[in-house]
Amino acid sequence: MSAGRKLIVALAMIGVAAVPAAAQDYGPYGYGTGFDWDGFYAGVYGGGVPTGSGSWSAGIFSGVNIAVDSAVFGVEAQLGGDFGTSTSMDALIMGKGGLSLGEALVYGTAGTGFVQGSFGYAFGAGAEYAFTNSMSARGEALGVGAWGGGPSDMRLAVGLAFHL
Repeated sequence: MSAGRKLIVALAMIGVAAVPAAAQDYGPYGYGTGFDWDGFYAGVYGGGVPTGSGSWSAGIFSGVNIAVDSAVFGVEAQLGGDFGTSTSMDALIMGKGGLSLGEALVYGTAGTGFVQGSFGYAFGAGAEYAFTNSMSARGEALGVGAWGGGPSDMRLAVGLAFHL
């Protein structure tokens, strides 16, 4: 199965997992009580590429979110390294849009920057869960590739974020 198809399957699985929570009725003004996703955050991530090279990655991220009722929009910067048969650096600027489900956030993301040492793009989806008033854990699936071509890799990562 190609990296593009595996990415689509991973994104579909994240979407299916979020459907039961999205079906709950919390009233006309969003979810009321729950985590405040509004503001600055920073954290660390680690993961890998389950297809092809089997490399792994680790890095840092920082961003800001704006919450409007239960809709959450934001911008995030990621800086990391890919380690496997060769080593390369990644630097991405990603836009985010998602839905707050109280302590959970389900989002889609897309952006551009340097991927595996050359100018490229990334797109995908993720879910985040706040387990304290200032910390959350997240999982993310990203398809990455060089501009002008299809996705060359699918990356799966988990992370820990600290919210200000």
